[in-house]
Amino acid sequence: MTVFLIVYIFRTELRSALNKVPNLLERLKKATLPGLSLELDRVADAEAESGADKSGNITPRQIEAATRIAVQAREVDPQTLLRELDRLCLEYDALRRSLPPGEKRTRAMTRVIVKMRSLAPSLLDFLDTYTGSGSAGSRLAAIAMMQMVPLVEDLDWLKDRFSAEHPFAFYHAALALQNVANICDTPEKQKHLREVVQQALVKVKAFAGPPDQGTIEVLEMLLSGLPQK
Repeated sequence: MTVFLIVYIFRTELRSALNKVPNLLERLKKATLPGLSLELDRVADAEAESGADKSGNITPRQIEAATRIAVQAREVDPQTLLRELDRLCLEYDALRRSLPPGEKRTRAMTRVIVKMRSLAPSLLDFLDTYTGSGSAGSRLAAIAMMQMVPLVEDLDWLKDRFSAEHPFAFYHAALALQNVANICDTPEKQKHLREVVQQALVKVKAFAGPPDQGTIEVLEMLLSGLPQK
């Protein structure tokens, strides 16, 4: 069901990847879970080389990797994936502590969330563990799960990120809200989303220091596309 949901939500992006199916099948044979770290590195390297990581958006390559890993993960103990995700959470926390704010740190942190997204759909059963964590890296992992498999019931938790996190997480929470919009198919859900986005905008603009323009742009674009009532 997770795979089907990913395909439905990102159906537009996947159309551009259909002509790559033969290559994907060959890669599937080569990419095994014992080499999981190498597989995640390959995805992150490819995104960096293409420049796709600069926007931080989810790309067809990331969706392909997540789907491939979700298929493989059916046959293994989820602890294998959880250990890798926890390692990424620690890496993210270390980057935030050790690098000064700037492009270098943002690129390094984006590389981490790209890898998290590849694991996210396979670990949705453990979402509550990450949303309730005191680690910023673990909460970012939860955001990555919500980006890949958005659910309306995650809206209020995402709203709270804009007062409890930092600008990098603001931006990725905004991208998660953007994907939730794809499944808000009733006036009630759309109204809830609009309220969340409006509150998020207020919090981002009031954040100490320069406002994060990338986050503001995502939220304002999302707000403009929602029904007024």
